Amino acid sequence: MSGIIDQIEQILGYDEDAQKTASVLINGRLLTGWTDVTVRCGVDLMPWVADLGMTEYQPAKSASESNENWLGDLNNPAGVPLVNEGDVAEVRIGTDLLITGYVVTVVEAVSPERHEFRLQIASKSMDLVDCSAEFSTYQMNSTNALALAKRVAKFAEIDVVQINGAGNIDLQQFSVILTETAYEIIERVARLAGVLFYDLPDGNVAFAAVGSQRMASGLIYGENVEQMTTVRSTAGRFSSITAVLMTTALLFSEPGDADYIGQMDAVTSGAVAEDPGIVRTRPLLIPAELGDQDYAVTTKRVQWEVARRYGRANTVTVTCDSWRDTSGNLWAVNHMAPVRLKSGEEMDLVIAEIVFRQGEDGTRADLVLIPPEGLMPEPLLLPALSNEGIQAINS
Repeated sequence: MSGIIDQIEQILGYDEDAQKTASVLINGRLLTGWTDVTVRCGVDLMPWVADLGMTEYQPAKSASESNENWLGDLNNPAGVPLVNEGDVAEVRIGTDLLITGYVVTVVEAVSPERHEFRLQIASKSMDLVDCSAEFSTYQMNSTNALALAKRVAKFAEIDVVQINGAGNIDLQQFSVILTETAYEIIERVARLAGVLFYDLPDGNVAFAAVGSQRMASGLIYGENVEQMTTVRSTAGRFSSITAVLMTTALLFSEPGDADYIGQMDAVTSGAVAEDPGIVRTRPLLIPAELGDQDYAVTTKRVQWEVARRYGRANTVTVTCDSWRDTSGNLWAVNHMAPVRLKSGEEMDLVIAEIVFRQGEDGTRADLVLIPPEGLMPEPLLLPALSNEGIQAINS
């Protein structure tokens, strides 16, 4: 690894501008000189993706003139491309690794005045998203959530890494549908473990709690933030969310009857959460979890519904003049960062999505930040508690 960093430093130099330069390592060859770069990373985005382009303007040549290969290192002297779809690739910003994955698409466009070359790269997790998981059995008993996720990701040569010990819980029973993708299985496992599941720069994926790490500095309008958009909304939010029992009991009285409310109470689990930010009556009914003794998970579920809907309806989007915080670290997803609004109000938010971009307008980073509640995993009843026997005992 140090050899790659040394190579980057020799080519790009050691100054501040070098840490703003994107490069791609393919087949042991470092490619620089990209004229436009877009790299998109996110907690809810898998795989992470990069789009890079080189453009050279050249005068039109007659048919008798030889068209010199402007791509240079992208082709060898024999004219054989050194970049092919499917190649293993690393995307770096300065010396920092940002994406480890594969070249998905190679695009070359030529005209008498212009020659353009583009690469689209996706992180290794694209294989988890696209490919079916293969198992010798569809049902597993007494398994560990982290171990199961590691087993599912192994075919893609991806490891599942714990951050601060997240996700190390036991599952008494877990069933797999044989047509499910690896991502769908791991995503369910992560929800059962109560953790987030997202890409890491080295090509592996993380099990982590929400906001488990913190940036060295924050985002301040008028300083390192050029543009800021705040959203406060009631869309998708409800004054109360109630879990009801999905039984065969029917409401025999018509709405408006004196006993109608009493019958509704009869099918209510008692798990209710209210959103104080919604002042008018906007109720929502959701089904209670079957087999949930004392409705412990159901109670968490209604609270999660209120909190997540609030978090997703209150976001801050900023455009930064730098890809890094004051300590020189790249902005990173699932990191807490203090945000100071134009009004002077300060709040701690989680970086949910980042777009690193570079082009004619310079180097910018677009960050989407949301309250931690907006990223909390949905509480789920462990599979062993939802089988028919346990349901009968709990009932």
